[in-house]
Amino acid sequence: MIAPITRLTVRFPAVVLLAGMTLLPSVAYPQQIQQISRKNPMVVTKRQAWDLYAKLHTAWNSESLDDRHRISAEVLNENIEYQTVRHDTTMGRALVIEDMATFHERFPGGHFEIGDVSVHHNVALLTWVLIQADGTEFARGGDQITVGEDGKISKITTFGPSTKAPD
Repeated sequence: MIAPITRLTVRFPAVVLLAGMTLLPSVAYPQQIQQISRKNPMVVTKRQAWDLYAKLHTAWNSESLDDRHRISAEVLNENIEYQTVRHDTTMGRALVIEDMATFHERFPGGHFEIGDVSVHHNVALLTWVLIQADGTEFARGGDQITVGEDGKISKITTFGPSTKAPD
């Protein structure tokens, strides 16, 4: 009588084959893990993400075009990837500054406040709150920002107003 095999593992590049012919995704090989960890070695703290985002909101809230340009140059990578509900992913800080002007046209006297922050490596999720000139909250949404190795925001994905429970 042949003793039953309780566990037989054979490695292939993309799968692990276990006894009983069950296919499972393979674990990453050590060299793959090293490559992945070298891609984004930067880690941003909640404080760093909050401060960077608060400075960006200073530009959004400013009436001065010169201030918007100056502050944006300090916090946004020149070739930032920018995606909103109005824009597919585009490149360059000029569109972000243009959207700041559009905001002031649509919401004169309005401003943004920060709700909360969560971080993972060099990516942060932040809640924004749009406050109208009369002090009432108009909308609440979120941004996902990626911080590049230069310490500037290299990508923003904006999520439009959120709801408590969808209809």
